[in-house]
Formats: sequence, structure tokens, C-alpha cells
Amino acid sequence: MGRFTTLELADGAGNIPLHEEPRLAGEPIKDAQFYLDEADRHFFRDELEEALQGYSRAVGIDAGAAAAWCGQLFCLIRLEEFHEAELWCGSAVGMVGESPDLLALRALTAARQGIFDKACGYSDASLEAGGSALAQVVRGELFLYSQRNAAYCFEQACSLPGVEWRTRALIADGCLFSDRREAAGLALQFLMPGIAKYPERGELQMRAARVYLRLNNRKAALAALEAAASLLAECAPLAEVREEYVRRSGFWQRLFHR
Repeated sequence: MGRFTTLELADGAGNIPLHEEPRLAGEPIKDAQFYLDEADRHFFRDELEEALQGYSRAVGIDAGAAAAWCGQLFCLIRLEEFHEAELWCGSAVGMVGESPDLLALRALTAARQGIFDKACGYSDASLEAGGSALAQVVRGELFLYSQRNAAYCFEQACSLPGVEWRTRALIADGCLFSDRREAAGLALQFLMPGIAKYPERGELQMRAARVYLRLNNRKAALAALEAAASLLAECAPLAEVREEYVRRSGFWQRLFHR
């Protein structure tokens, strides 16, 4: 079952014997929040395997940590481990209930497999349960596939409580996954205000580089890459974006210099 065996499940979560690790003076306490924060940092840097491990450790310490359960599911979705995500969902619901975010992620699991009737049902339920920034982001991604007004949903998402730069990063991720040129333009519409407001967030610059590559704008992609590199230290996904830039640059040079 691959990664699924490493996740914390309802039958075992909360019953794991925990041993406090030796801690030097001044070191942070490695509680559930510590691992959740570390996992979030990895997640938005696209370091998904590391994020998955962190969310799992947070759940192992606090089985009621709803954000960590959602984080595990989101990692599996991003890794396109859809079967594992579906298997895992029942355990998450049993532990933390069907929150708007968890329902939204169930919608996203279905949507990225092309099961749109099921995705719309979960998305409707997510919004009826109170909605959230994530629920609106997922709704917007669904609207991308049906060529409806995704921008309205994304605008709603950015206006709701939450960490705004993260919301904008998730919007860009959804637009990139949809693999539509017009969606790449929409991603920029929401990334650029975020970059202006949060210039320290290399995570947004990395996504901008991906979008510019999708739009074949190599000059802007390189500028975004350089900005991201100055802000994100030792980020393997950023190196992968740079490799894609080099490959694409080589392709255009070969095309026009035959």
C-alpha cells in the first residue's frame, strides 16, 4: 500500500507510546504544533514527502489535530496517490468529522480523477457546511474544468480568513494542475498581488516561475526563479523548476537555430 502504511489511522492514532526526545535548553518543544508547522513549511515549498511525514507525526501526537489530517490528505492528492487518499479519508472522518476543509479535499480527490459528479457533490457539501478559503479554492478549480467563472471563487477565497499568501499559492497550484493556458494566466492574476504584498515568500515566486514557463515567457520565468532562489534555501523542487527552464531554453534554441 506504499505511503498509506506510514500514515496514522484511527485505530492507532492516540494510542502510540510517545517518548519525549532529549531537548537542549532553548530548543522548541516538539509537540503536534511543532510538526504541523514544519509540515506546512515543507508543503508550500512542494517538499511533499517531507510534509507527509510531518503531518503524520503531528497526528501521532494529537489524534484530534484536524489540520494535520487534512495535510496528510492534501499531500496524497498532490502526489496523485488517489486510491490511498480515498482509503485514508474514512479514518480522517472518523477522527475529526467532515469539516468544510475535509469535504473540499474529498471533492478535490474526485475532481483530479475526473469524477466530476462526485466532486461537485462534496464541494456543495463543503460550502453548505460553512465554507472556507480552501473550499472556495477547490470550487474554483472545479469551475476551471467546466469553463465557468473560477476567478469569482478565487476572489472569495482570498477574502476569507486564512493565511492569504498560502491561499494564493493553492490557487496557482490548481490552475497549473488544470493544464490550460488560460488557467495559467488566471494563476498570474492571483499570484502577482501576493508577490507584491508578500515579497519575502519565495514559494509564490517559485509558482510564478512555473506559470511563466507554461506561458513560454522565459525571461519572466528566469527572473522569478532568481527571486525564489534568493529566498528559498536548499529547495529541491526549485532546482527541478530550474532544470525545466534549462530544458525549455534548449528546445527554443534548437528550434530557431537550425
